[in-house]
Amino acid sequence: MSTSMQGAVESQAAPHGLPLRGAAVRPLVFLATFLGGWGALDTFVTSPPNPVSATIALAAAAAVLVTGQRVLGWQWREIPASLGLGRPVLRAVAVAGVVGSAVVLCLPLGAQAVGVTLELRANWPAVLVGALLFHGLAEELVWRGFVFGHLRRTRTFWRAVVWSVPLIALTHVPIVVSNGLAVGLLATLTAALTCLPFAYLWERGGGTIWAPALLHGLIGSWQLFERTDSDRYSIVVMIASIVVPMAVFLFRDRFFHGARGSSARLRLHPSPVKEAS
Repeated sequence: MSTSMQGAVESQAAPHGLPLRGAAVRPLVFLATFLGGWGALDTFVTSPPNPVSATIALAAAAAVLVTGQRVLGWQWREIPASLGLGRPVLRAVAVAGVVGSAVVLCLPLGAQAVGVTLELRANWPAVLVGALLFHGLAEELVWRGFVFGHLRRTRTFWRAVVWSVPLIALTHVPIVVSNGLAVGLLATLTAALTCLPFAYLWERGGGTIWAPALLHGLIGSWQLFERTDSDRYSIVVMIASIVVPMAVFLFRDRFFHGARGSSARLRLHPSPVKEAS
C-alpha cells in the first residue's frame, strides 16, 4: 500500500454513545445494522430496479443505518460523513466515470463477440436511473459507507477488505439455497472480487461513497438490455464486472497527488486506523 494510502484516515475522539461496558455488544450492533440495511435493500427493490423501488430501498436502508450509527455512538451531525456522504473527491469520481464507461462499452462488444443480440429495453432510462440509485447509492451506502467504513477504522485497508468477505458470503446464502452451490459460490466470488475496486475508490475518495457508487451504478447498466441468450450474456457481464473495474488500480499516487482525500486525513473516526501494510 502506498504512503498516501497509509495516511488516508485519522482518528478523532470516540463518539459519545455506548458506554465502555457495552463495548462487547458493539459487534452485534454492527452485524444487526448491516443485516437490517441489506434486508431493506433486498426487500424493496425490483428486478430490474426502477426509480421508485430503488428510492424506497435507499430510504429504508438509510433509516436502518442511521439508527445503527446512533446506537454505536455517532452524533447526528457526524452521521452523514460517518456513512461516506462527505464532500466528493473529483479525481476519484473521474476515475470511476472513465472505468465505468469502459464497463458499459464492453457489454455490447462482449455480447457481439459471443453471438448474443442485445436490444435496449423500452424503459431503459428508468432502469438506468434505478441502477444508479440502487446499485450505486443504496448498495454502496450499506457496503462501503457502513460496512467497509466501520471495518476500516480499526484495520488496515487489506484487512478490512478481507473481513468484509464473510459478510458478502452471508448475503449470498439465499443464492446457494435457490440456485445451488456452484452458482452461489460463483456469485460470491464475483462480489468479493468487485469489492476491491469499490474499496479502493472509497479510500482514494477520502472515505466517501460517491466514486464507488458511480462505478457500481454503471456496472449495473447490464440490466438495460433484453438479450437472446441469458447464459452467455451472464458470462460477458461477469467478466466485464470483474476485470474492467480493476483498472482503477492503475491510477496511483501521481494521479491522486493533491486530490482531496488521497493523502488528506479523515476526521470522523472513533478509533485509530492502523497503517496499511
